[in-house]
Amino acid sequence: MQVRINGLNNAREYINQQGRQLGKDFQKTLIKQTRELSLKMQKDLDAIIDKGAVPFTKRSMLFTYKLTGTGVVTSIMVKDIQAKYLYDVLVKPSRFNKFIPTSAARLTAQGNITGLRNNLRKGRYKIVKQGGKERLIDTNQKKKGKRVIALREDKKRKIVYDFYENAERGAVMIFSTINGTFKVKKQ
Repeated sequence: MQVRINGLNNAREYINQQGRQLGKDFQKTLIKQTRELSLKMQKDLDAIIDKGAVPFTKRSMLFTYKLTGTGVVTSIMVKDIQAKYLYDVLVKPSRFNKFIPTSAARLTAQGNITGLRNNLRKGRYKIVKQGGKERLIDTNQKKKGKRVIALREDKKRKIVYDFYENAERGAVMIFSTINGTFKVKKQ
């Protein structure tokens, strides 16, 4: 592309025009690459979850951007409702008390006891306290070995996907490929 510039005013006009275009190109590139990082993080999270992620988890990442007068602000975050649910496996593990299924329990694809809430409500499953332990009993099962379908235990989840580490690593990769001035903030 050959450009003819005659005089100081034409030179100023050309530089201003090219500067604005470079700014727009920079913003488009940053938005595009941040959106791709958001999608990659969602795919990585879905892939790392044992037995597959439920649809609720598959829709957890949110990408936003806002054009300002001097630049662009991009954000990758976990949606509010999913953040409450996934906090223990993305940020900081905590202990909780839950029923751990035995080999006699029928499980869903995600490893949960099939129809737990409904069968507890109907009375098919009973919680029995004996010797300091709680057991979940299937009252319809006649064989003694298959009646106990779960034991209540203290459990601690592991962090399966470190959100902040992966987001930071992705942002560094984006910034290393784009030339410009950046302000990076964690919110």
